Amino acid sequence: MAHLKIPKAYKDLFTPSRYKVYYGGRGSAKSESYARALLIQGMQEKHLILCTREYQVSIQDSVHRLLAATIANEGLDHEYEVLQSTIRHRSNGTEFIFKGLKHNITEIKGLQGVTRVWAEEAENISDRSWEVLIPTIRAAGSEIWVSFNCKNPNDPTYVRFVKNAPEDAIVKKVSWRDNPFFPDVLRKEMEALQKTDNEGYQHIWEGEFDTRRSGAVYAKQIAKAQSDGRITRVPYDPSSEVFTAWDLGWADSTAIWWLQWVGRELRWLEYYENTGEQLDHYAQIVKSKNYNYMLNGHYLPHDGGQGNIRGDSVGKQLTSMGIKNQILTRETDINPGIDLLRQTISFSCFDAQGCKEGLLALENYAYKWDEDRGVFKSKPDHNWTSHAADAARYAAIAAGKLKCKFATIPVNKPDPRNHGISWMAG
Repeated sequence: MAHLKIPKAYKDLFTPSRYKVYYGGRGSAKSESYARALLIQGMQEKHLILCTREYQVSIQDSVHRLLAATIANEGLDHEYEVLQSTIRHRSNGTEFIFKGLKHNITEIKGLQGVTRVWAEEAENISDRSWEVLIPTIRAAGSEIWVSFNCKNPNDPTYVRFVKNAPEDAIVKKVSWRDNPFFPDVLRKEMEALQKTDNEGYQHIWEGEFDTRRSGAVYAKQIAKAQSDGRITRVPYDPSSEVFTAWDLGWADSTAIWWLQWVGRELRWLEYYENTGEQLDHYAQIVKSKNYNYMLNGHYLPHDGGQGNIRGDSVGKQLTSMGIKNQILTRETDINPGIDLLRQTISFSCFDAQGCKEGLLALENYAYKWDEDRGVFKSKPDHNWTSHAADAARYAAIAAGKLKCKFATIPVNKPDPRNHGISWMAG
């Protein structure tokens, strides 16, 4: 049996537990230690090991490369065979498989016999994905390994596994100090940042929350809405029409916001997102709510007007289901829409419960850091937050079109959420 060195801080990876959660800052050897520990366990006995993250467009986005490099560097080629999309033990049947949660939700639900899960970059995993993944992993003695960097105290992974840690869980915060192999090149980089940006240092290297909200697109606007008391109980006004804004997912999530203008105030009533459902599912969700909908008041992105090999466009299909809609003009640049949504949030009120998941996504929607160039990339990162953010941007565009045109039609329809009418002062 080969001997792989693993930092002492990670010795509990070999203690049986349903959940093993390591989180913290950069340079703490989380990924390297998880890879080594799983390779060791895969040599000791047969395992089916699912390596996952929220988004995996290709195998290059996974930890396949890290595992393959560890196998090569540690001389484990006689133990493991590295294939294009899997890694297999040559004799005992252990296999590593690699799947993104969002794009493979139906396949994930059907997985059988998984004994180990490694959820990497888990700060980006949504509640919806955890709700699907966890009950799927039900083999005797199965374990779910979670590794992530801290970003926001409201991130679903932090709340689920650290703030409200399950009973059968090993939870540890680690930093560069726990890595005996911490290289000098990173130490110099770390010390330089500590001198010039201590908040950045605390987040990146010590694993603290990102108090600067670096790269966050809407965090300041959402925080202002929170401090103003505009994220609260927001009543539905049945005398004002409701419209919806959609982000369409083809092999991905579909997201919907419900809004209405009441005077000069834009009320965000509800948010809904799901994956792996047919179009009629979303049509039924919309029709099941007893709102006073605006005529043709369901706004779709430009691709909702495009047909495909399956037949009519989404717009026409929804119309046939009783959801009359309008197609928004294609955006050649999303930045004007981002600016518009920032302005729109300033005169918006959000229902704290109905919009909970959507607000969390908006708060965490951020530009990705370009390590090579030392700047944020020009477009926000595509992850679990993107669908809510895209649909919200379309909502802002639709709200702008309606601002001077919206009508109020007196009707007597109850609030579909059965809330008593209450409202903030002012």
